[in-house]
Amino acid sequence: MADSMTLAILASVREKLRQDLPSVEVDLFPDNPATYRFIHAVGAVLIGYQGSDYEMTDDTHAIVQTRKLTFSLTVFGRGVHHDKGAIALLDKVRAVITGFRPKHCNKIHLVSERYLHQDGGAWQYELKVRTETQSVGVCQPDNRPKVIQVHTRRPFDPLNSTLKKKTP
Repeated sequence: MADSMTLAILASVREKLRQDLPSVEVDLFPDNPATYRFIHAVGAVLIGYQGSDYEMTDDTHAIVQTRKLTFSLTVFGRGVHHDKGAIALLDKVRAVITGFRPKHCNKIHLVSERYLHQDGGAWQYELKVRTETQSVGVCQPDNRPKVIQVHTRRPFDPLNSTLKKKTP
């Protein structure tokens, strides 16, 4: 996981939610969402990476861009209108994640939230959040010839005796 900045950020968000919400299941969105079953007695939060947007870069030697990452926090709750229901859990998740600063990033801010689905008393809501980081391109070594020494002279100064005239 150390080679991927995105996975390190996801892991940082997961650990923060696990630490502050120990009574619910918190995990990354499964590789095969169709096989996921919400079986936790209280609730669950699944963290999914939704993608990134990039700002324009200045034309410099290095490519440095602001990367805006969006995450989806899918909240599962048993019931909806009580202290341990989906809406109460959504409120707790929002309070925990707002302003949290994941590894390599700025503080997380809210984007949107919405109802997703209800099935047999299990309610799902989605909270979208965003954070920013810097994306820096790998620079290639500059193999152009280097300037080693510069001789300056004003128009009426004598020529430098260490310099030799070019021969055609």
